[in-house]
Amino acid sequence: MRPLDNFITKLTQKPIFYKEFFAKMRTFKELEHVDVEDLEMLRLLGLPVCKYNNYALTLETLSTPICEGKFCIVDIEANGSKPALDAIIEIGAVMVEKGKIVGEFSSLAKTDVLPESIVQLTGITLEELSFAPSLNSVLEGFRLFIKDAVFVAHNVNFDYYFISHSLEMAGFGPLLNRRLDTIDLARKCIEAPKYGLSALAEHLGITFENHHRALYDAKATTEVLLHVFNNLPHEVQTVEQLIAFSRPQNQRKKKKESKN
Repeated sequence: MRPLDNFITKLTQKPIFYKEFFAKMRTFKELEHVDVEDLEMLRLLGLPVCKYNNYALTLETLSTPICEGKFCIVDIEANGSKPALDAIIEIGAVMVEKGKIVGEFSSLAKTDVLPESIVQLTGITLEELSFAPSLNSVLEGFRLFIKDAVFVAHNVNFDYYFISHSLEMAGFGPLLNRRLDTIDLARKCIEAPKYGLSALAEHLGITFENHHRALYDAKATTEVLLHVFNNLPHEVQTVEQLIAFSRPQNQRKKKKESKN
């Protein structure tokens, strides 16, 4: 987790005075080219920040009921596993608002490098990617699609930080969206033998075509999320309560699972 994320988490605990908030935000290297006093700019980067009163700021998600929330369920495919060395080759996303699917985003992204192992895993070919739009244009489209919705994924940190790094390298600034991991949520709300995406989909009877293609994986993850919504404890009412509920009680012992 970035130091920036740790500071944003403080907004979920209590409002922060304007002066303190702006001064701290200026210290993060990810935001060195961002006018951190422009709240609309921060919202464009994904942070659902709002005024608490004339002196302090808070997060809109603290008071937003889950049934009114905006959730962007995301999956990516890449030509490797390291954001600093490799590139995204496909982004798929599904937008859920007020508990209903309201939109989809899907695009391949051009690259000149595609290991045979990735071809075998995804079925995507280098020829297909040679005709795809540039990664920068795909990232720009994705940014406009997600806005300040909660970023949701199965094993969320991989997709979130890969996209955030790619956005920064493209000059679009980092992701500041709140995020939610459906693996963690599923463990708390669904009894299943395994929690990898394909195993969980099979357990729940979710139709799952073309595993390891971004939009299809995002659609399956969306079905998992909607299933979870029907199994939440009564006391989990707001978006921030959902995010807090999803976190493993002991992060150090959190079991790492792949998307298989």
